[in-house]
Amino acid sequence: MASSFYIVNHHLKPGMAAEWWGKLGALMGDEVAFAENVKSNMNKGFFNHSFMPMSQEGPIYCVWEAKEGISDSDFQDFIDGPDGVNFGLIALNNNVMKLDLALTGGQTPYENKF
Repeated sequence: MASSFYIVNHHLKPGMAAEWWGKLGALMGDEVAFAENVKSNMNKGFFNHSFMPMSQEGPIYCVWEAKEGISDSDFQDFIDGPDGVNFGLIALNNNVMKLDLALTGGQTPYENKF
């Protein structure tokens, strides 16, 4: 078994965009904090390969990898939880879609991190 890949469709809840972008901007503007966030996520078994916002009000699409042994429900719990992309807020609804790598002959969309 190998890593799993997910496309996540993030929808910002009404009135939450400014606060969420503020938290994200502060994190991304601090190289040390951002590196620690990436490291913490990797230690938990998660890596964000791409962040693709369509507009400030959303939607936002991301491609995430979860290491072997992490269930779909574990990933959903992470992405919705305080360590995930909500940054402790309740700003996003996260629609998680798992890629079926059997249909690609095992080819992953990005090089595995785990």
